[in-house]
Amino acid sequence: MTYSRLFHPALLVRGIIHTGTAQLEGEEKKRVSIINTLSLASIVLCLIFGTAIYYLTGNIRILLPAYVEALLFVVVLLFNHFRLHNTAAILTALLHNTSIVYFSILMGMVAEVHLLFFFLVGAALTVFQGKPLLISVSITISVLCLILCELNYYYNVIQPLDLSLSDQFLIRWVSIPAILVLDVITIYIYVRGLKRKNVLLQRKAAALEKADKDSRRQAMETSHEMRNPFNAVYGITQDLLMKVQQSDKYPELKSSVEHLYSASHNVLQILNNNLEHHRLEEGVTPQLETSTFNLREWAAETTSIYQYIANVRDVQIALEIEPGMPALIEGDKIKLTQVLNNLLFNAIKFTHAGSTVTVQINQALPDWQLHVKDSGAGIPEERLSTIFSPYVSEQHAFGGTGLGLPIVQRFAELMGGTVSVASKQGEGSVFTLTLPLVAAEEKVAEASVSKQLTIRSFKGVKALVIDDNEMSNMILSRFLERMECEVVSALSGEEGVKLADSLHPDIIFLDSHMPDMNGKDTLAVLHSMPVVRNAIVIAVSGDAAETSIGDLLKAGANGFMTKPIDLKALNDLMIKYESRIANKNAK
Repeated sequence: MTYSRLFHPALLVRGIIHTGTAQLEGEEKKRVSIINTLSLASIVLCLIFGTAIYYLTGNIRILLPAYVEALLFVVVLLFNHFRLHNTAAILTALLHNTSIVYFSILMGMVAEVHLLFFFLVGAALTVFQGKPLLISVSITISVLCLILCELNYYYNVIQPLDLSLSDQFLIRWVSIPAILVLDVITIYIYVRGLKRKNVLLQRKAAALEKADKDSRRQAMETSHEMRNPFNAVYGITQDLLMKVQQSDKYPELKSSVEHLYSASHNVLQILNNNLEHHRLEEGVTPQLETSTFNLREWAAETTSIYQYIANVRDVQIALEIEPGMPALIEGDKIKLTQVLNNLLFNAIKFTHAGSTVTVQINQALPDWQLHVKDSGAGIPEERLSTIFSPYVSEQHAFGGTGLGLPIVQRFAELMGGTVSVASKQGEGSVFTLTLPLVAAEEKVAEASVSKQLTIRSFKGVKALVIDDNEMSNMILSRFLERMECEVVSALSGEEGVKLADSLHPDIIFLDSHMPDMNGKDTLAVLHSMPVVRNAIVIAVSGDAAETSIGDLLKAGANGFMTKPIDLKALNDLMIKYESRIANKNAK
């Protein structure tokens, strides 16, 4: 402490409060400053209180102890100065409790020491901050001291000073303000500390929330970025699978290619679940896309695709549809497919090798139900209540993120239905999706679906692929060529417009995200060209829920496809527009 501070009260007080804190940081520095503040306040009050009472009563038995207490609090400051912080804290607590007992006995009920209880508790919480045991011991000692004072009031074990009525009055109105000052100081310090901690907690909460948002955004962006290279992997895998199925040249590769297709499909399901989960966390509410579709064809197609995945685990998938079910129903086919995909993936993952996963569809008027039953070990009863919670997943070599079932539940609720699970140890589990039954038209339309990845020929159809990603462009072009389409590809919107003018395509596959000239701008130019105005335009993106897809559909795109491109989905899309293309070419 420099000499200049001795002649400047504010600097002197600040110097005393920060005695011994130079080498400290954080909460420990604040704790030592609090001890110094209480010590300084106690010194001032002892000197004022002791002097005032002595002046009023002339009793030396009050003056000397008050001055001694003030001197001992100077010792506390010295302990902190020499970095004996724990010793200073303990001495502070002992001095407060000892002085209360002494002056209470000396002055009797006039002192109103019970008012110091809040001070003692607050002092313990601040002086021993971060030390629960010392806080408990200090508060216990304070309670015992107050009890001793009260007992002495009633039984007069030690006789208080014999004071006149006027002296009692004067002492009472000098001591009460002193006590209240200590209470106010302690409460102020404690409340300020709470506010400071609250501010720190709010900052940490804000930082954690930001980090969580950044992490989720990064995870979502990573999933998006993975789609383009994975589009190539998944596309080539489908191409290979179709080749080994249609040829007897490479029988030894068939099993390996089926395993590769299964693994690729698993990754695709994980990517889809991850993206859907992050969209829901961001507050993006999925929109229902209701359409009329053939229930039997839909169920047969989905289960046939998953049979390849089941083959890896030597599992069969059995599909059973109640004869009374309508052929055509109304619903969101895309979300139903995602629900069935997740339930099948889950069932195949946990069922026993050599067994069967059963998919049953039946009426439960006014609803219909989809049951997916496995023959696994079953789900422990204690886990049934959390089975639909995010990231709850059993460790399994077949993989999984714990996001599939929560998405199933959210989609079920979105479609106005419910999903439930029943399980017995050793007998397997049954997941049941219940949805409102809306029959579109009563007619028999039994599906005959092959488990082979078969495609139709669209010979003579002119297709234009506009996509700036070379891998995605190559895969889609190769699929269309396998369908015997006349394919031309462009790596930008500008190039696509030029090629469209010369090719006069029947169908255009347009990527939604491209630099310079994006999908929407490209579509606007294409629609202004008479030679391609009647061409079918299919928007292509890595995420079917993206705003850009919606913008393209509103701008006049006829449909959309998501990456990675699924060969079966592409084949179905081409069949959907086959008659329209034929009519266009017939004109």
